[in-house]
Amino acid sequence: MSKILVVVGSGTKMGNTDQLADSFIKGATEAGHQVHKVNLTDHIEGCRGCGACQLNGNQCALNDIMQEIYPLFREAEILVMASPLYFWSISGRLKSFIDRLYAISTNDEYPHKDTMLLMTSGSKGFYAFEQAVSFYRFFINALGWTDRGMILAKGCKGEQGHRFIEEHYLLDAYRLGKTI
Repeated sequence: MSKILVVVGSGTKMGNTDQLADSFIKGATEAGHQVHKVNLTDHIEGCRGCGACQLNGNQCALNDIMQEIYPLFREAEILVMASPLYFWSISGRLKSFIDRLYAISTNDEYPHKDTMLLMTSGSKGFYAFEQAVSFYRFFINALGWTDRGMILAKGCKGEQGHRFIEEHYLLDAYRLGKTI
């Protein structure tokens, strides 16, 4: 049994990205894993680069939702990041989460995590996720983390009240969660 933290960087609760994350969570829970989901629709500030965390025993000076996330992150063995595609990259909310992980580093070293990426996009273009996946791979390689899989859902509808994600992507996310 693994402890899994799912961080959803969408601004819309119950949207396509949330549904994709929930499908993953259902599979992981059925497989016996302990899963905690955090939705970043609540206020999260970007890192100020003040360095206080490196002087204060890894305590970030900003007081927002990250203060609740840090303990969950520390105990998680697997980090699942879920984001809609915004301007060919991950959401600003998810990027703020990633930037704020600096607070837990010691000598620019981070505790090892297995990671996964779940993303949704309205685009059906083959190139849609290239920038986001490139960033994700660079980021986890720089920290020495291990990629355990990605689900990149294309062709989602995102208009308010008209959300749509193809069922096979939800099934893929479920299976990914089930096979950890």
